[in-house]
Amino acid sequence: MINYLRLFIELCLFRQQAENIPRSESLLLVTGLLAVLSAAANAAPEEGFIRGLLLSGCQIILFSGMIWLALNFKRKSERWVQTLTGIFGATTVLQLLTLPLFGWQESLVSPDTGQLVVTLPLIIVAAIAIWSLTVMASILRQALEIRIGGAILLVILCQATVLFIISMLIGSPSP
Repeated sequence: MINYLRLFIELCLFRQQAENIPRSESLLLVTGLLAVLSAAANAAPEEGFIRGLLLSGCQIILFSGMIWLALNFKRKSERWVQTLTGIFGATTVLQLLTLPLFGWQESLVSPDTGQLVVTLPLIIVAAIAIWSLTVMASILRQALEIRIGGAILLVILCQATVLFIISMLIGSPSP
């Protein structure tokens, strides 16, 4: 288990290649479940844990389907398990980094002015979100054998599409 954790940390630090991720459906299931749980824990302060589980579960399923479509389009469907395992494992590591920050973070909108309040935890969470995007893009770049710009656009497109579909099916996140 420590070796897997080390592998996912190395992916986050761009020191490991996606091709070195074991092709294991059970590892994919574990990393997918951990990604759902860590996302739900991060959503819990605003959404509640149960709604967070529903939102993150839907996000994982939809994102997985979109990556499957992209890999099939490029005729690289055999890389699906490794690609998603890497993305889910790395995403979980990065989401765990943000957990302590959500307890420290006050309301994002000032009750007095109704404007966004920029705080240190918010800046750190935003930086980790950008880091997560680049890690996912790096893994997709390797799996799809495309340029990094295309991989970044693909991640943004997938995330935007997933959020749109979830908001249509489940509703917008709580204010």
